[in-house]
Amino acid sequence: MVRQEFLTDRQKLCHFLLVSFCRRQKARFSTELQGGAIMKKSRFILAVLASSALIVAACGGSDSESTVTEAPSTEAPSTEAPVTEERTASDIGVTADTIKIGVAISDLEAIRAMGISIPETLTTKHLFDRWDVFVQKWNAAGGINGRMIELFQLVWNPLDPSTFDTLCAAATVDNELFMVINGTGLSSIARKCLLDAGMPIMYGDVMSLSELETGLAISLAAPAEVIGSAGVNAWIGTSEAVAGATVGILSNNSPAVQAAGKAAEQTLIDAGFTVELIEMNSTGGDSAAINEEGAVAVGIFQAKGATRVFVASPFTENTGFWTAAASAGLKFSLLDTSSSGCSAFGLSRAPAAAVGSECITTYDHMTDGKTTRPDDEFEAECRAFFDESFEAYFGNKSYPGVPAGQILTDTAGKVMSSDYAPQECALANILNLGLTAAGANPTRASTLAAILNLSEVPLPILAGGSGGFAPGKAYASSAVHSVVITAATVDTPADANGLYNGCAAPVNCGVVTSDWVPIS
Repeated sequence: MVRQEFLTDRQKLCHFLLVSFCRRQKARFSTELQGGAIMKKSRFILAVLASSALIVAACGGSDSESTVTEAPSTEAPSTEAPVTEERTASDIGVTADTIKIGVAISDLEAIRAMGISIPETLTTKHLFDRWDVFVQKWNAAGGINGRMIELFQLVWNPLDPSTFDTLCAAATVDNELFMVINGTGLSSIARKCLLDAGMPIMYGDVMSLSELETGLAISLAAPAEVIGSAGVNAWIGTSEAVAGATVGILSNNSPAVQAAGKAAEQTLIDAGFTVELIEMNSTGGDSAAINEEGAVAVGIFQAKGATRVFVASPFTENTGFWTAAASAGLKFSLLDTSSSGCSAFGLSRAPAAAVGSECITTYDHMTDGKTTRPDDEFEAECRAFFDESFEAYFGNKSYPGVPAGQILTDTAGKVMSSDYAPQECALANILNLGLTAAGANPTRASTLAAILNLSEVPLPILAGGSGGFAPGKAYASSAVHSVVITAATVDTPADANGLYNGCAAPVNCGVVTSDWVPIS
């Protein structure tokens, strides 16, 4: 900091002018660009720098009493291309004035009609609005490179496979869309249909490596095969892992999970372990049969002398295995190879038999059992924007660890509302950056290429808060860690530290037990 008593009169005047200018710009920034703080601030910052430079230049001179050296800027260079060329209908879903993007969301009303219990506040409209609030901000500020963003709602029912084809047709035949974006849960069948039709997808959860290698897909989480290998690698570095021991893997025959199981198997074999791999038949859709296969697998793993079993199949298939494994005292870890598996939402629904087991995941979690992890800067921006948009909807500000759409009341009467939507915030930011960098006339290819050049991006509740893309690496997460599935309910009283049996909210959670391990 420059001490004013050592400045000349002219420098004092200039210092006053510059400070006054910066204070005015700070106020302007807070009021006019609050929505853009999450997405893009470069144009405003450049304007401020240019104006302040004029003041500095006018104040220049040869006073010898003091020399002030400006610190180098820490702002990333602008990726926004000057819009100098005439805007055209540069690709499917693009006009001179608009870009039309499909938002894939679950038809929650249809699910309710089938007798499935869903929180009242969690509606199909709310899922759509969690995306639309970003677009409204962008459009109010002039759009992206002068184009307004239009969202088109695509719905599917996870319990009705026929709706997967309906969604795909709506996106690729019935409407002209630039791309499809989804936070979590979109069926692999629907994703395959979209990709086969040449439709780009931005996805907030786990995809397969083969999907990402199409050159049409972007994901936040690492692909299933990478998680399979990275997950067992993280375990191999622990004291429990003794080379030569027998290790079990429970997988299934769906393409992504099957590939993840085989990747884990090969990594363990390469490290000197004996591996017993069992694949359940998930493609038949018979949950009772799958549960029976999982229970039988426990006996096989025990007979082979497995000291630990890695479970690559999703929660929905594992009830039979978990029940039998818990009864047998078999140690097992869940590899986060499917959508929502080890996310806060997924673990909040973990069955009692899974409590105490380990999840190896790229998802961050809110506590180490003693304290709640604070939001980083980007997460705080995401939370503030969510609260600005939805506090009236839920009646309270968002609360860390509360599953999406839920409102919980603890034993002391404390009310906690739905946590903010991290995937939507992260993907919206990446989409804005990619479209901006793609220039005046973006194409699908140029936008995807621009995203792959984002070597560092913020990732709320993933991989320690940051990750990055690269040509040939279409997923952002770059690390995994371990959490223990911990039980809590609304009947669990708060601990002295304000946690609920170590959880941030009174609901099942993952308690962090290890440092982040980079994905090699």
